[in-house]
Amino acid sequence: MVFAVYFFLNIHKFKILLHANLYLLVVIVLFDFLNIASNGLFVKFSLRPFRKHISTVESTYVALISSVGNFFAPVGSGFGFRAVYLKKRHGLAYGDYMATLYGNYIIVFLVNSFFGLLALYLLRAHHSNEFFVLVMVFGGVFLVSLLLSLIKVPSHLLERDIKNKYMNKLAKIFFQMLDGWNGIVANRLLMIQLILLVMVNFLFSLLVAKTEIVALHLTISFPALLLFSVLGSLSLFVSVTPANLGVKEAIYLFSSTVIGFSVPQILSIALIDRGVLFVVLVVLWAATSRLKLAKIR
Repeated sequence: MVFAVYFFLNIHKFKILLHANLYLLVVIVLFDFLNIASNGLFVKFSLRPFRKHISTVESTYVALISSVGNFFAPVGSGFGFRAVYLKKRHGLAYGDYMATLYGNYIIVFLVNSFFGLLALYLLRAHHSNEFFVLVMVFGGVFLVSLLLSLIKVPSHLLERDIKNKYMNKLAKIFFQMLDGWNGIVANRLLMIQLILLVMVNFLFSLLVAKTEIVALHLTISFPALLLFSVLGSLSLFVSVTPANLGVKEAIYLFSSTVIGFSVPQILSIALIDRGVLFVVLVVLWAATSRLKLAKIR
């Protein structure tokens, strides 16, 4: 609502949207698809410790379910849709699913906070209150994520019972999640694969951001592009609205003095980003639904 009012009151400042490079928008479609496929591979690999094996095609579909849920429904609904699908289709316990989600969060935060700190180091000439806030936030996230990624919870701590039956049920799911995380952490090859996948995913996000910016005939330095991509990736984990609408833009606007874009420029990039992703998700969902219907028939 606030954005709509701002847009119509300042519509003359958004003329750059009329001159967007349509060919580059097609390139963004490709990168968005690769991003979804990369997320699917993360799901595929993280299920292995629980002896659940799915094909690359199905893992991409699972990632699509998450993306559609997060885009069109609030509060990270995509994660819930994915949990229900894996439970019904493959019998994955919710506690084990939570372990994969927990691992996803830790590794994404670890990789992105590292690149965020690298970007801020390269942008250290920008002395502002926002800059120092970002340094503290990314520094704290990196240290906590690094610590959690190295922790393996002793097995005897996961066998405790709680007298209250309702709390005991919740505790069992929590302990099951930690036990599942132990299985992931114990497999060093798997951890390396998951970290590499998150880094590849970050690369695709970087390419998407760069292509969106160039499509609008804007320029950005590499350190600022790094920071821009990190903020966009991490904002997805603060999703309280459909498509994270408003949250992502607020984070960008807070960091605008460091990134170097004006308010209309940031919002124009956001419109391109969401518009293209909307088309990608609708087309992919329609295509998969049609294929499933044809298979049933």
